[in-house]
Amino acid sequence: MKNEEANRKERRERKEENFSTSGVSPNYLHSGYPAMLSTCLKSTHFVFFAVKKFLPLLICAFAVGSAFAKEDADLVIQHAKVITVDKKFSTAQAVVVKGDKIIFVGKDKDAKKFIGDKTEVIDAGGKTVMPGLYDSHVHSYRASVSEMNNGSPFVRSIAEALAWIKNQAASKPPGTWIVLERVYATRMKEGRLPLKSELDEAAPNNPVHWNSGPVSVVNSKALEVSGITKDTPNPLPGEIVKDPKTGEPTGILRNAARLLKAPPLGKVTPEQQRAALKHLYQLYNQQGLTSIGERNTPTEAVDMFRDMEKSNELTLRINCTRLMEPVPKTLDEAIKKLDEMTATNGQTYGPTGVGDDWVRIGPFKVLLDGGMLIGTAYMEDPWGENEVFQITDPKYRGILNVKPELLNPLYLEAAKRGWQLTAHNVGGGATDVLLDCYENIAKQMDISQRRFLLTHVNFPTERNLDRAKKLGVAADVQPAWLYKDGASLRKILGDERMRDFFPLKSFLKRGLIIGGGSDHMVQSDSVDSTNPWNPWLGLWVALTRKTEAGTVDKPEQRLTREEAIRFYTINNCYLNFEETKKGSVEPGKYADLIIIDRDLLKCPVDDVRTTKVLMTIVGGKVVWKMDK
Repeated sequence: MKNEEANRKERRERKEENFSTSGVSPNYLHSGYPAMLSTCLKSTHFVFFAVKKFLPLLICAFAVGSAFAKEDADLVIQHAKVITVDKKFSTAQAVVVKGDKIIFVGKDKDAKKFIGDKTEVIDAGGKTVMPGLYDSHVHSYRASVSEMNNGSPFVRSIAEALAWIKNQAASKPPGTWIVLERVYATRMKEGRLPLKSELDEAAPNNPVHWNSGPVSVVNSKALEVSGITKDTPNPLPGEIVKDPKTGEPTGILRNAARLLKAPPLGKVTPEQQRAALKHLYQLYNQQGLTSIGERNTPTEAVDMFRDMEKSNELTLRINCTRLMEPVPKTLDEAIKKLDEMTATNGQTYGPTGVGDDWVRIGPFKVLLDGGMLIGTAYMEDPWGENEVFQITDPKYRGILNVKPELLNPLYLEAAKRGWQLTAHNVGGGATDVLLDCYENIAKQMDISQRRFLLTHVNFPTERNLDRAKKLGVAADVQPAWLYKDGASLRKILGDERMRDFFPLKSFLKRGLIIGGGSDHMVQSDSVDSTNPWNPWLGLWVALTRKTEAGTVDKPEQRLTREEAIRFYTINNCYLNFEETKKGSVEPGKYADLIIIDRDLLKCPVDDVRTTKVLMTIVGGKVVWKMDK
């Protein structure tokens, strides 16, 4: 009797399992229909009930099934190892695509039924297929043209840079500006910023601007033509660094480059900008990128992206962050600027979610503090006197560009208007200010599903992470900075200050979502750019915590293979409310796929960084393919 009862139970469970996977909504089994059906079986009115209740459903299912069976796929990839990045991180053999969507993922034998006369069939030959990669943080609009008009070279030392400046001075008329873009002290062989006197010697008759982002170093000629003297007041919150003995400017400008009277860099025509973007996006495609987060998208950039979409020139999807920089001094002025950023000349540029799946408006952003590579990040504790960044004030904590009295009401108003929020926040002090702001908003409205972000967040404390978890906040981080700057920063800051540097595992242990990016902004080479944008390098750094100097930084913070792959795919989709549309290889999602030359789950970890992409597919169309 027990065996018979067990067999009956097994048959019932098998029927329920088959039924639950047959295409009918899982909610059906909890809807009351099974009990109703049981009652009707005992009734003389069952036939009438069945016809009335279930015939439309059966007809619909038959029609859908018949149409599906007749429908040939546009593309079938078979004989592959498919890393799906679904919830179970399962693998498969084949992917079937119709139009721009995936319609089947599974075994080769089951994919064959979708192959028709016009179906393109790709034999992957055992290679790995996975979702297209997503860089959470680039500045492609700017980077694409950064090498035009004799753009800045890639330099590894002050000596190299000075030689380039000297050559420029010899070939340019006196008085012509010489600009070196995005060169950081931590990446120089000498481990410091140049001196004003060194720039004077290299180009005595030309104004020189050594641009390190929020920090600049200029020579005497640049100070002279810009009218910057010992009597010039600081452009708050910026600072003209002055010699404590003489009061004369040292040449260092912290968040004060706007005082320089340099002409705009060489003008780029719309045609040049468009061609440069297409070229850069092909380079992105070659490394497997199918989506990017454009973290500073002016109105003209949104317009160009939209126009490129209309003419079918885009080969990746773009999520556009809208940056307010500088932030006006009063709330009324800031809100007026927010109005202008949202709608201009009859076009809509916000709030978050405006657009489509090719060009979509993302979060609203301000630059809250400076940078870790230039000694302006707003830290929890003072930086301390420092020769590398020429810091002489022992109480100096960095620069906070937007005070809470303005940030809090501005962000509350933006949140009420439907904006997702983020801010450039590098130091732990800036992260505290931003989380305070989010907590203030949470007291007045529910933000648990708004996915407010932390951007960069290089030095998050344990308290920062706990607060972020409570608020439902996610983070956009750049692992290649650890590779480029981890060793030099440890020498500058010491072990104690570096305990909180890029704690990727600590984020995940708390259930926080983090997405990987590069902050690509100057030059085009994927590895030898100022900020390397090669996603395979980023993945490798997340897996190994190795620096360019060969050291290993906090190995306990390494990610697993699964975590690192999610880091550059589905996690970035989550950051931007796109995880139901892309980021994994699943039916119903966009066919944004790549085929790579190695098994990312089993290859030696040091082979990850040299991964080669064989093919990149966006929306079911091949946008890049490696020559045989």
